[in-house]
Amino acid sequence: MKKYFYVLLLLIGLISCTSKPSKEAILKINGYWEIEKVTFPDGNKKEYQVNEFIDFISIKNLNGTRQKVAPQLDGTFLKGALQDKIRVVDSSDSYFLKTNSNFTKWEEKIISVSEDILVLENENKIKYHYKKFIPYAKRK
Repeated sequence: MKKYFYVLLLLIGLISCTSKPSKEAILKINGYWEIEKVTFPDGNKKEYQVNEFIDFISIKNLNGTRQKVAPQLDGTFLKGALQDKIRVVDSSDSYFLKTNSNFTKWEEKIISVSEDILVLENENKIKYHYKKFIPYAKRK
């Protein structure tokens, strides 16, 4: 019975581990991202159905910018006046987005990134789930 307990414990440990995204995957962060949901450490979630503003992220050579933009029905974007500087930092087990704005600094761990999905976790263990923005004219 003890043997099964240790095997189960090992399996749970392996399943709960997240692997570090590849350096190539980091380039997939470039583009327009729409918040889909936020998950809190206590398990609560907040779902977003409609987003008035989305994030435009542009990274080159591990440095870039992050800006709030408002998508328009004609496919254009109204850009906000503020543009935050971001830097991708390679840690031993993860990549982090370090953001500097005119008002504050913060850091987010990159949990996962693909062509369509981006998950970031802040210092308070709050996870932000983004999906790639699809222009209104191209939505079904």
